[in-house]
Amino acid sequence: MIESLAAIFYAPTKVEEAKGVTINRVIGGERMAILDPIMLLDHASISAESDIVGFPRHPHRGIETVSYVISGEVGHKDSNGNEGIVGPGGTQWMTAGNGIWHEEMMKPGPEGAEMLQLWFSLPRNKKRIPAAYQGGPAEEVPEVTKASAVVRIVAGSFEGTEGIFKGIAVNPTILDITLHDNATLEIPADHGHATFAYVIRGKVTTTRRTVSAPEQIVFGDGDYVSLTAGPQGARVFYVSAKPLHEPIVQYRSFVMNTVDDIKETTDMIHAETFAT
Repeated sequence: MIESLAAIFYAPTKVEEAKGVTINRVIGGERMAILDPIMLLDHASISAESDIVGFPRHPHRGIETVSYVISGEVGHKDSNGNEGIVGPGGTQWMTAGNGIWHEEMMKPGPEGAEMLQLWFSLPRNKKRIPAAYQGGPAEEVPEVTKASAVVRIVAGSFEGTEGIFKGIAVNPTILDITLHDNATLEIPADHGHATFAYVIRGKVTTTRRTVSAPEQIVFGDGDYVSLTAGPQGARVFYVSAKPLHEPIVQYRSFVMNTVDDIKETTDMIHAETFAT
């Protein structure tokens, strides 16, 4: 058994994209523009004193998004007529496909509101599939309890337990891991996959390096990933997915394969035929 080696350690980039929202960009920022097929990971938060704020109506095309709520509530509304609100531990999955308009608003609780959002590039043959949405409240997200950790499975599987979302095109593994004090968890790894762990809380040691929140670890090939928490425990967001190895052209919230695809998209926006 070969342990996956940790390749990169760094803190996210702060970005200004939504009034009243603090955004730490883990992937998609200046330090890591892409981790194929993962286009973006944002850690967004608002204070307990905030109004309902977030991301007003805007378009997407060519991606799937997963939003995972840590605290407070996050509401979704889109041009297909879908609406949903999830609280802590809840998650929402949106397929932008050929095009969708949506808004995502955060409502604070006593601890404010906090969420993680992932963007996955859709494979070339699925860039133009119909848009779709699915919400999952916290009680529907399965978890595995071990002596070392509690592992919530958002997508993929862990120790035979399947995650809530099974239709994501790139078929990722997405885990919310709460490690107990000084405990070690080993996660089976797939060779050739893009794999990273984002430390939300606490400190984690892996391959003899210690990483503190809010830093990211990107892993190389190996049979398993080993994570050991510090004396105060840790919370880690773990993601792994098989690369697409396809051309990717991104313009704002559109992720396509060619410049012509992007031009087609912007032409549709200007002609008011996008997602109609």
